[in-house]
Amino acid sequence: MSEIEIVAFKCKKCGRVHYPYHDRCLDCKSRDFEEIAPKGDAKLLAYTQIFNLPWGFDERFLIIGVAEFENNVKAMGQIKADTIDQLKTGMKLKAGWEPIRVVAGEKVYGLKYEL
Repeated sequence: MSEIEIVAFKCKKCGRVHYPYHDRCLDCKSRDFEEIAPKGDAKLLAYTQIFNLPWGFDERFLIIGVAEFENNVKAMGQIKADTIDQLKTGMKLKAGWEPIRVVAGEKVYGLKYEL
């Protein structure tokens, strides 16, 4: 798996981590942020299975989830699993930046979690 190419934003005033970007901190309303990258393994917080996929996906279904990294960055991504039965909230996942579909012959990259 390759390096994760997402950037989260940590409020310099109160420390809340935002992903994606917000113009103001959702807690203290400050506009002063520092960029941070997700670090370490991720803990699965929630997941679901999607069967009605948009154009450009060749799979019959996708399993997606929200996971929290060791530095409090929370992000949604695809989960590489054969069935949803393999998953349990709280389990550790490895994250990577990989192709998630092809649009007009070009690969589109996104966050993917691996068991």
